[in-house]
Amino acid sequence: MSFPVSDAAFAISPLTAEFRDRTVEAHFSHHLLPQSKAQLRMTVMFCASCFVLFGITDVMSLGWNETTMLLVACRILVFFIAAAGCVVNYLHPHSVGKAYLTASVTEIICLLAFALAVVSRPAELPWHAMAMSIMVLVIYLYIPNRLIYAIAIAIVSTIVFVIVALILDRLKGEEMLTMTMLLTLANGFGCIAARRYSLIRREEFRVQSVLKNLSERDPLTGCHNRRYLQQELLNMELSRARRFRLSLAVIVCDIDYFKSVNDNYGHPAGDRVLVAFANMMRGMIRENVDSLIRFGGEEFLLVLPETDLAGGMHLAERMRAALSAMSTQVAPGEHVGVTASFGVTAVNFATVSARFPQEALIELADQLLYAAKNGGRNTVRALDFHGRQGVHAPRRIGNGTTS
Repeated sequence: MSFPVSDAAFAISPLTAEFRDRTVEAHFSHHLLPQSKAQLRMTVMFCASCFVLFGITDVMSLGWNETTMLLVACRILVFFIAAAGCVVNYLHPHSVGKAYLTASVTEIICLLAFALAVVSRPAELPWHAMAMSIMVLVIYLYIPNRLIYAIAIAIVSTIVFVIVALILDRLKGEEMLTMTMLLTLANGFGCIAARRYSLIRREEFRVQSVLKNLSERDPLTGCHNRRYLQQELLNMELSRARRFRLSLAVIVCDIDYFKSVNDNYGHPAGDRVLVAFANMMRGMIRENVDSLIRFGGEEFLLVLPETDLAGGMHLAERMRAALSAMSTQVAPGEHVGVTASFGVTAVNFATVSARFPQEALIELADQLLYAAKNGGRNTVRALDFHGRQGVHAPRRIGNGTTS
């Protein structure tokens, strides 16, 4: 489901190269999760396989002895840990945290095994330094992880490698300095490239979110638009309600005599009334549960999951009363008050098993809205939907509200 976008929501921290808004960052991480996990599996298993393959060099350098067997065992352990990480990610396809965790654990275990190889084969320290530079670049660029985790793992492992090289004391002073500078360059370029890549991916996500927002939301009120309702939202909510045998309510409402507002005060004033009405309704529904749609012109539609007819009627009456009591400033010292009519219907899938098109539910709510219009306006008309198209005459149960 999409979320409203704003420039502030997409602000990026210069230190972490992540969105400052943790909700937006979470949306971004889940958006890339399938791609990230596929890349993680491929890269980790390729690197682990190469790491095991390099066990041949242990045998060629040391012969077959206890040290060689330990090194080979460590390399095989790295492979199985990498494979276990892939299995964990496969079993938890929607977990971002487990993707970061398995990437970090695999990198750390691999670097520990590599440190053992460095200590066991000290004469090949220059070659180890070259391998360390490659591993640092792999950490930064090829294994999907949070930048802050990659930096921590790469820098700590580089420092440990340099300390081990100093302890082994196999390089001259200038050679040691050159190796340290090259490892520092590898970390620097890797960090810069990884940060740049993180920023590019988040900019792509921002652009996609803006375009998706424009295609799914009304630019004036910020509500979902009719296209999103018909192509995604209502079918999704109906399927969920049917699967769990829940109730689902739909409210259609329309501002009474809205044309006179435009005629008497101008279209900008009408826009202010629409925005005020939308904001009022948005403040009365459940955030991230109910949905508000601008259905067309001055007509709005609400989708209320896990809500029966009584709940929908109660909300509609609250909205009707609140709108009747409020006024909107359309010019300095000039306020406009309006009313609205409401049509409410609900389907209870605990009792309704018949299949029906989503348009049938909207059609009934729309017919109830026009019954409210014809009955004097500023009223609520409500009726249960039983899975059959067509409307039955509502009966009045109180002032302004019928069923």
